Amino acid sequence: MIIKLNNSWLLFSLGTLLFWGGWSFLPKIALQILSPDGLLFYEAVGGLLASLPVLFFLNGKLEKDRKGIIITACTSSLNIVAILAYFYALRLGPVATIVTMTAMYPVITLALARIFLRERMNRLQLLATTMALAAIVLLAG
Repeated sequence: MIIKLNNSWLLFSLGTLLFWGGWSFLPKIALQILSPDGLLFYEAVGGLLASLPVLFFLNGKLEKDRKGIIITACTSSLNIVAILAYFYALRLGPVATIVTMTAMYPVITLALARIFLRERMNRLQLLATTMALAAIVLLAG
């Protein structure tokens, strides 16, 4: 299979991979100094500061769809709980195992997409998902 690097989604995906790789590792170092709760607070402050340039470039013109805002608020709540759980896991365990295990979250996304959006997986994707589930079991053991 040849990967075409002119696909903008692929470039954004690779950028996400790199940034999340750093994001996954840096808290382990910060947790040597801060509590998971403190780390979450300062990460939220960083997120707020990072959102200000976005607001500036949009000239203050954000969408105001009620349903979209509610879904986004739920997304943010899930993210905050997940980040806090991740920070506590990092404080208590090995970063390599924790990062690998939590990186299996797309398995949950696949299940939700199947249930709520009726998306289907082909045989290869189903095999990969089964292997990811097996990896979670092996990592936990």
